[in-house]
Amino acid sequence: MQRLNMRGMLIVSLLCSTVLLQACGNDNTNEPKAEIKPAPKLTNDATIYAGEAWKFINDVDPIVYAKQIDQIEEKVRKPARKLSTDWRINVKMTDSVTEGKYALCRKALTSLEIWARETIDNSSSVAQKQADYERDKAQCKDAIDNPALGNTDPKKVGV
Repeated sequence: MQRLNMRGMLIVSLLCSTVLLQACGNDNTNEPKAEIKPAPKLTNDATIYAGEAWKFINDVDPIVYAKQIDQIEEKVRKPARKLSTDWRINVKMTDSVTEGKYALCRKALTSLEIWARETIDNSSSVAQKQADYERDKAQCKDAIDNPALGNTDPKKVGV
């Protein structure tokens, strides 16, 4: 009888060990693993933002000119606001470089967003907002074409 008890205890122990080992070794391979991405590199250099704004406005203003209302919100307005917000957050007057004439590119970005909104709304001021945008875009182009007038070292301002 004692031999039967020992054998039963051995079987129960083996079963428990098997269950415990399976539970500990369960790595849930069916669950997707979290993807680790590097943090975006932040810059306080308005030159970078001006270049991004210039490329962006040239890529998307045809959508507004063509009055592609169904695409303006997602392809023009939202990305324009994000780029402008990032610019305002990361480029400050106290940083190593200040905006100088590159601020005109941020203004062109804002004018594009306003013109896009007025186009969606079919506002009576669409023509004026388009003219404002075209003026601001030309000033941005001048800043891009003349980088010496862009960023200014704050230590040299007023010297």
